[in-house]
Amino acid sequence: MGFFDKFKIMPTAKANSSPEEIKSIIKTSDIDPLHIANISLLATEQNTTTETSRIFSHSLKFAPVAKSSHIPSFIPQSGHQVVSINQAQKFTLKNPVMTDHSSITYSTDHPDFFAKIYTENALQIDIFENKAKRMVKENINIKGVCWPKAMLANISGEFVGILVPASKGFQLTRYIFNGNSGINQCFPTWNKTDICVVAHTIIDTICKLHKIGVRFGCLNPATIYISNANEVYFVDTDNWQIEGYPSLSRNVTFTPPELLATYQKPRLFTNDEENYQIALLTFMIMMPGKYPYAKRRRRINNEDNTIKEMVFPFSVGSEMRRSSDAERPSGAWQIIWDHLPYKMCNNFYNTFHANGKFSQPGTRLKDYEWLNVVDEFYNVLKNDKNAESRALMPKTFRRDDKRVFEKCKICGQEHPTFYFLRTIRIQNEKISVWDKGYRVCLPCAIDQSDASFTCKSCGRTFYYTNRTKIIHEIGRLNFDYKTQKWCHDCKKRTAICSRCRCEVPIFQLKEFQDKRRNITINVCGKCFSELIDEEKRWKNAIYTTKKCTSCPRSFTITNGEAEFFRNKGMNLPSRCPMCRGRR
Repeated sequence: MGFFDKFKIMPTAKANSSPEEIKSIIKTSDIDPLHIANISLLATEQNTTTETSRIFSHSLKFAPVAKSSHIPSFIPQSGHQVVSINQAQKFTLKNPVMTDHSSITYSTDHPDFFAKIYTENALQIDIFENKAKRMVKENINIKGVCWPKAMLANISGEFVGILVPASKGFQLTRYIFNGNSGINQCFPTWNKTDICVVAHTIIDTICKLHKIGVRFGCLNPATIYISNANEVYFVDTDNWQIEGYPSLSRNVTFTPPELLATYQKPRLFTNDEENYQIALLTFMIMMPGKYPYAKRRRRINNEDNTIKEMVFPFSVGSEMRRSSDAERPSGAWQIIWDHLPYKMCNNFYNTFHANGKFSQPGTRLKDYEWLNVVDEFYNVLKNDKNAESRALMPKTFRRDDKRVFEKCKICGQEHPTFYFLRTIRIQNEKISVWDKGYRVCLPCAIDQSDASFTCKSCGRTFYYTNRTKIIHEIGRLNFDYKTQKWCHDCKKRTAICSRCRCEVPIFQLKEFQDKRRNITINVCGKCFSELIDEEKRWKNAIYTTKKCTSCPRSFTITNGEAEFFRNKGMNLPSRCPMCRGRR
């Protein structure tokens, strides 16, 4: 049974239903996810503000929910008209522009507005209508925030959705979070200063929303659209956490680590949990699309555990090391991280590393603190004369007086000496490739080289990485390395020896021609050697003994000699070797 289907069998609650009645309704319909009828929060409220600008209170209880008392008889679609309640203004629905599990958003004949129409299942309960009433009651005008302006009804006057300001731009997750390629599709002239500006615009808007008492509940970056660095749109605003109305969606990626094991849906989020989500959003903007938690080197735990245990792959300075079990970030991310200012890296580390001083609930940095860090980075970039620092994806590390740079002989890019392949291990011996004159940066070391081999088993051609090429070059010179004959896959394949019936790697099988039986068999190396020895013994064994027709001596003919004469089409000799030699 689907989430909204469960409400179809609910009895209708009165408008002034008591908490006991609401709980009874929920219990009757067996709705486990919706623990939202005046149920106390599992987590205590933190960081409660007392600003006079707050419009929405931070409720500790869920708003009551019941089966809708007036389920609409008709859900409008493209081409149909809807009417704004209390304003009686008509809008014609045009093309769908957004969809989710509970609604479809349409463009309208009024270019400044979209119409968000809820699905039939969603309208079975009254939470959407009640929440829309509460939001429309407040005239919120924050730039870029698509706040509901009116409730919408079908032609029969039944509530079906909300009227919201039209949005435009590119989805944050699809483009900005897609790294250099995604950003270049829509903003080809952008550099890191533009990333700082868009981060400022987003976080500043969030700060304004927090001041009036709005929380995201479960922040979804896919509902943020970028028109330009200074123009950002927040859509899906009716899904935000408003007073006792929770967000009914869940984004596991943005769920604080301490909630992963016990997270219930829906839930009323606290300021502290909201601050974690803002820190994560800031990180993924400044490191375009990179998630702060890394995979483990040892494949023991699942991905959820790396988040719960806060396995952070980046380090700051000499005292704050990356998580010991985390995979080292790839070259590009390591370089981007290096160009971020120390204060920003320090804040990220202390937020996402298990041992960080801002990592635990109640210690996290607030929204305005992240805004200040972004603004400071922007001011640094404006005055930085190094063009590499302003690049979206810098090609090399930040230059300073302590770093010595060398040029990679493969790509030609200059890098600090620590970013080069320094040593390799051959037959348990550590070899310094740096001392042997190899200057290959770490990304090039794992790139494909021009050296290859063809597998004798499967016939495929394989190219070495530059690192493997160096290993083979040094191995042939100093370790008697042979040319590779078999690929990795064929070395793992096995077959049965025709003689001893043992299972051996397929590349170890050898073809043996058994001339006595006139057959060809594939045998393992051990059996092949034994068969060769056996064949030698057989060839040297006496086939027959004859008396020489020219002298009184007798002589022997071996199996090998007999086979030779037969292969030549000759009769066996009648004279001894000495007599044959005098002729």
